[in-house]
Amino acid sequence: MFKQFTASLALVLALALLTNTGVVAWQGAAAIKQPDTAATLNATDDVLKTVSRMRELEVKEPVKSAFKTRDEIEQSVIRDLDESTPLAEFDASQKTLFKLGLVPKGFQLRDYVVKLLREQVAGFYEPKTKEFYLAAWLPLGEQKKVMAHELVHALQDQHFNLRRFEKWPKGDSDAELAAHALVEGEATLVMILYDLEQQGLRGIDITKLGSLTERLLDNDAETSDPNYPVLSEAPRVLRENLQFPYVYGAGFTQAVLKNGAWRGLNDVYTTLPASTEQIMHPQKYLAHEMPVKIAMPDFAATLGKDWKRADEDVNGEFGYFVILSEFLPKFAARVAAQGWGGDRYGFYENKASGASLLVQYTTWDTPGDAREFFAAYSERTEQRYKLKHDTDNKVTRRVYETSEGLASLELRDQDVVMVEGAESREQLARLSERIWQSKKK
Repeated sequence: MFKQFTASLALVLALALLTNTGVVAWQGAAAIKQPDTAATLNATDDVLKTVSRMRELEVKEPVKSAFKTRDEIEQSVIRDLDESTPLAEFDASQKTLFKLGLVPKGFQLRDYVVKLLREQVAGFYEPKTKEFYLAAWLPLGEQKKVMAHELVHALQDQHFNLRRFEKWPKGDSDAELAAHALVEGEATLVMILYDLEQQGLRGIDITKLGSLTERLLDNDAETSDPNYPVLSEAPRVLRENLQFPYVYGAGFTQAVLKNGAWRGLNDVYTTLPASTEQIMHPQKYLAHEMPVKIAMPDFAATLGKDWKRADEDVNGEFGYFVILSEFLPKFAARVAAQGWGGDRYGFYENKASGASLLVQYTTWDTPGDAREFFAAYSERTEQRYKLKHDTDNKVTRRVYETSEGLASLELRDQDVVMVEGAESREQLARLSERIWQSKKK
């Protein structure tokens, strides 16, 4: 739903790793001691050789390493954001998230992302300079795990060129998030192997430990952590999107590894995962089940004078899971988002009146999947706008009068179309007619 930070990161949250002996827990800020920088950086070559052996990728060149303070990391984050995501894109994403009910009114998305990454980044590899950086405040016991994670990124870069992910084509953030899940998921998986070996458990077959995603999700508590107030207070959409590449990516790479060993994982960098659905359900990637592409026209002229499209993108299965789970139980949201086939949304603004409108076209694997999603999104809409619950399961079209204009949902066979923010029934009728002319590829 919005752009990813393009440097390859190791986050505090990714250090809460499950092994067969339990949880490797991050120690709070009070436990942090100043690291022995020289000794730590001198260990780079040893850790690089170890992860190279584990990952079965040769080291093509040495990797430079250094420490960074929080302020230096923040400056790196800001520089990357400025290069990858213009302010106008952040503004459009922020307004789309508000329209979906995922962030509060007046929320400053870019500022919060900077604060969140400042708090959470434990290290990062920079493909432009071929260097990796450790957080200067990192606890001694965590340094080598972060080094292992970041040095996997260095190996990925040497063999598969990580810079190609920096200029992702606009308009498909779902596929971009899937690509990041491959990169971060692999680094997380190897970091788990490295940590197990450091505990004397060398030779563990990680494909036989059960789904890493399920283990990490089981350990994911949503309670507040006073050591990390920015993450604890972040809107769910930010927490979920930040965690996705690590939590779901680890399970995805584990499944690919089980299917084709490390050589099979190498091939994934040639044929990238095309959707978060493929990451969440690796068997769909392995079966080459591709997402349906929706070609949706620009509706600005249909809406009328002063309307302009400000944002256009793909939510994907994971995006709809997050949207639904804001208002429904997580289990129900997860079930309703499964069966996703493809989608596209457009966010529109009226510069004169300040009105905004969101159009979404979704397609599903079966008519049953579509009806299940239609019912769940109807409930979400009623919760979002505090409306009376409609219990008629035979309805295929609903129109709601909300404090932000008309909201409608329509089900046709395997497709569901949603509109939020229409100014009148006449405008809604014109728009609905045009939406159903969208093409599926």
